[in-house]
Amino acid sequence: MGFRIAAALFLGLVAVEPAFAEGVGEQIDAARTAYAKGDSLHALSALQAAIAVLNSRLADQFSKVLPPAPGGWDAGSVDVQSLDTIGGGISLSKGYSKGESTLNATLIVDNPAVGASAAMFQPTSQVDGRPGWSRLQLASEEALVRYDGAARSGEILLLIGGRVLLQVEGTEIANRDILVDAAKGWNIGAIRKLIAPGP
Repeated sequence: MGFRIAAALFLGLVAVEPAFAEGVGEQIDAARTAYAKGDSLHALSALQAAIAVLNSRLADQFSKVLPPAPGGWDAGSVDVQSLDTIGGGISLSKGYSKGESTLNATLIVDNPAVGASAAMFQPTSQVDGRPGWSRLQLASEEALVRYDGAARSGEILLLIGGRVLLQVEGTEIANRDILVDAAKGWNIGAIRKLIAPGP
């Protein structure tokens, strides 16, 4: 079994276009006005509309940082899921295939699952002693990779800024290098800008 991650995307401050920001602001103002009048139902509807726009915009932004298809592989569409039932936000993933081989890239942001996984990246973590796991340096990022030759499957994890967990899982793959090469396709620079936008 691969390391399973579920996600909720934190609806924080992200660089947005003026028209987008205005639409969200109008919905929030409408919710505030309705709430002040004691109209909780309309307040809720306005807030839900604002959240829907934010989810859509953030999904579009984060979908652009997912890895491209490795050479010779076919890429599927980006899967965006609302995770309201497990804390709110969204999850993004993308599948790739080459014959019987498959890869799946997943990104989560500001969810308790990220914090739980962060413990694995600590210098004192016993991850090196876990079967199949090892540490790997990808440019300036530390990664954790696991490959089971008998099962022809594995995964690679990266933690960005303590807030973003990236995962690539593979099945029917010949070696761990396939995971590493796929993980190199994450646009880390763009991810850092999204979670820490400038003024």
